[in-house]
Amino acid sequence: MSKMSKETSLKPQHNGIFDAREFGAVGDGRHKDTQAIQSAINACSAGGGGVVRISSGTYLAGTLYLADNMELCVESGAVILASPDRCDYNADDRFPENTAFAKEHVSGAHLIIAYKTSNTSITGHGTINGNSKVFLDISPEDAAHSYRRKDTSFIQRDWRPGQMIFFCKCRNVAARDVTLLNAPYWTLFFFGCDTVKASGLTITSPAMTREGDGLDIDCCRGVVVSDCIIRTGDDCITLRGNCGLLGEEKPCEDVVITNCVLSTPCNAFRIGVGDGIVRNCVISNIVIDEARTGLNIVCNYMGLFPHGVRIENISISNVVMNVVMPANIDCGEGTATPAGLYNITLSDFRVTADAGFFIGGLPDLPVTGIRLRNWDMTLRCGADNDEFIRSGVPLPYPVGGNIGVGDRPALPCAVFAAYADDLIIENMVLRWGELRKAWRDGLCFTHVKGLTIEGGSIRQPLPGIGAAIHVQQCDDVCVRRVSAAHGTAIFFQAEDMPQGAKICCVGNDLREAETAFDPQLIPLLIDKIGNLTSSK
Repeated sequence: MSKMSKETSLKPQHNGIFDAREFGAVGDGRHKDTQAIQSAINACSAGGGGVVRISSGTYLAGTLYLADNMELCVESGAVILASPDRCDYNADDRFPENTAFAKEHVSGAHLIIAYKTSNTSITGHGTINGNSKVFLDISPEDAAHSYRRKDTSFIQRDWRPGQMIFFCKCRNVAARDVTLLNAPYWTLFFFGCDTVKASGLTITSPAMTREGDGLDIDCCRGVVVSDCIIRTGDDCITLRGNCGLLGEEKPCEDVVITNCVLSTPCNAFRIGVGDGIVRNCVISNIVIDEARTGLNIVCNYMGLFPHGVRIENISISNVVMNVVMPANIDCGEGTATPAGLYNITLSDFRVTADAGFFIGGLPDLPVTGIRLRNWDMTLRCGADNDEFIRSGVPLPYPVGGNIGVGDRPALPCAVFAAYADDLIIENMVLRWGELRKAWRDGLCFTHVKGLTIEGGSIRQPLPGIGAAIHVQQCDDVCVRRVSAAHGTAIFFQAEDMPQGAKICCVGNDLREAETAFDPQLIPLLIDKIGNLTSSK
């Protein structure tokens, strides 16, 4: 055998697979395997790419840096466990886009980083565990706290890492089939990336984890999320437009999310945050169970940004939710152009909820083109606090909504819309369960121009008071082919309408209504052909 042949035979023959154990990883959960795993990643990169294999065992590690053209495969039975020691992680200023949010008491450290990589993925049926119990005071009874709502969050110890897995300014990246557990902050963050796939993920953190998001998608283009189960202490999935942190203008756009099951004491979906753009997003086939809020779509979260996010062309369909509050769709405090809410369609929802939801713009910036189609809603509970009935719903509306917990009020209706143009509600069925006293109307609208309610079955919540449909300061209203459900007191009520307001009410079945039209409404009706009314 030649000298060259002998040397070649002595080198490990990886064949594109780089096993961390071959680079010295122990996998016993006690010895730190950061350097060994990183050596396997570096060898994979130097060899032109391949698979870095994490086989069965528990690998205690700090920050790992992924590379181009590589797959980090965490096999079944394998666990990457986050180190408790700050010295094992990256510095806060490791790269310009990395941010440590001091007000959230979080560092800029991450367990896994992919920075400006291409063709990088995390796969396998193993587990990546953020080890939150070493950063937060978690007792066994607290860890099992309800995902429907929480009154408090875990107390932080000395420090905690930031986003557990961080893909920043990457192209053609994926996370698939792995289980992501116990992140002490956000779990999986895609920031400024192009062509992203996240599928088959199981993401779980205790309900009381502060800022414990599941999947955050910020300023990314071309994203597909599918077949994920996410149970987290904060927002399950977010779509953000926070390009200020990115250092360049980049919309969050062309996003598809489908076939997911979500639970959280916060928002299942949160869309907004920043001063950029979120657009052209399709969300479908979603189950939201044991959650506080189904959809939180807000341009300017808590008024923290100069003008907020422009959110447009969003389609959400085939959703089943059992929640405290279905949605909050709102410009938010301090929103100004070019931000706003445009062309949002929510179709085929089956909802069980404790409180109604809000759709709202601002006097000089109405929400435009909202569509609710085929909603079947069962409302129950509500609030004993009748503040909104006495004094009206406050604007701007609170970013977290009003859920009627404790002494907080809840909306006195299933849907309340304010400062909206071109609002369409089709085939909405309202059902009422056991209720508290602070309810009044079925659907309530104020300062809406271009309102169409078509099909469905509606009545007010409680016997003898309120109306199925209540409008105030509205114009260009059309109600057609709607049925007044059994027990309807007043079907259609109007007050304080603008001069010259036009209302069309045709083809409705009003035989179950004690009163079809409020007397103030009758002079405004320009068309009332074909309504069926009772003879009583």
